Amino acid sequence: MEVEPLIRTILIDDERPALNNLERFLRDYDEIEVIGAYTDVFDAFEEIKNEEVHLILLDIEMPKMKGIVAAEKISEIDPDIQIVFITAYNNYALDAFEVNATDYVMKPIMKRRLDKTMEKVIKKHKNNFKFNKSEEENKILCFGNFEIRRGQQCIKWRTSKAKELAAYLIHHRGKFIHKSKIIEELWNNKEEEHAIKLLHTNIYYVRSGLKTINLDHTIVYSNEMYKFDIGAIFCDVEELEKVFSSTVNSKNIEIFERAVRLYRAEYLEENDYCWAVNEQVRINEKYVSMLTDISEFYVSEGKYTRGILYLKLILEKEPYDEEIHRKLLNVYASIKDYDSFKEHYKDLYNSFKDELGVELSNRTKEMHENLSVRC
Repeated sequence: MEVEPLIRTILIDDERPALNNLERFLRDYDEIEVIGAYTDVFDAFEEIKNEEVHLILLDIEMPKMKGIVAAEKISEIDPDIQIVFITAYNNYALDAFEVNATDYVMKPIMKRRLDKTMEKVIKKHKNNFKFNKSEEENKILCFGNFEIRRGQQCIKWRTSKAKELAAYLIHHRGKFIHKSKIIEELWNNKEEEHAIKLLHTNIYYVRSGLKTINLDHTIVYSNEMYKFDIGAIFCDVEELEKVFSSTVNSKNIEIFERAVRLYRAEYLEENDYCWAVNEQVRINEKYVSMLTDISEFYVSEGKYTRGILYLKLILEKEPYDEEIHRKLLNVYASIKDYDSFKEHYKDLYNSFKDELGVELSNRTKEMHENLSVRC
């Protein structure tokens, strides 16, 4: 039977009696493990950096740093951490949910209300646990450097071509590929007889590597064709493809956000396989489109901080996409963050002029002039 780990929890409140009271409440929940209680938010940051933390219960009104600001910094350290605000003030609710808080609980704490919060926390934690799966699961990782692993054990390939052959078969996962096509892609500079020997040798090496994690049965041969039968094996690119085919909404937004974290780098970026270039471009375009959808969802929901975060992620991939820059400028103007608006436009103008040697489009300039009237 699969056992889910305890929810490792940190409490932050500038008043020690409030921490003690909260810790007493949490003893009623078997799923919760309190690993720290802090009156100094900066001490808590150090704990979060050094320990695995799943949940933080955070006061909003603190002298050294407001809880909303602290929540943003916590998300920068680890965006997977759930945050629940515990406060005596009810005028921060919108700000709390804008930073993607799981819940917002008023002081004095009522047990019935806290039960509802913990129900949300536990459900979300279970979903994250199922998504990430256990460390014993076989995983195929295609973003960044190609790897096949079981827990911390990563297959050590006998040759670089064996690794490339495995990646190539997974690239065409679930489809039979004729050996002549494989040779054309991987050994086109070799004589036919030699190339066939290299293919057979490296197929053996691939099977041997897969056997070390009990996956040798995944290579299927039929009628001079080979197929990697991925079955139920976790594959990051396959999981991302599932999300690409969905439309973001309030019910699945958490799935989209977890999918974003799968994209650690571009598809097979570190391996430099020429046959993967077209797929790399396609997936990158889909990924940017997904980030755009997420940002638009959050802006439409009034969660501007989250919307800005995803617009900035797009600009990391597409730094000269003026349309995205215009969207970001529009959000800054909408929330009256005029300092960020002015600073972003200045940086944008200078980057186009200094790095590209061109002017911004008239459309961007006109939008800036129209929005500047508000500033």
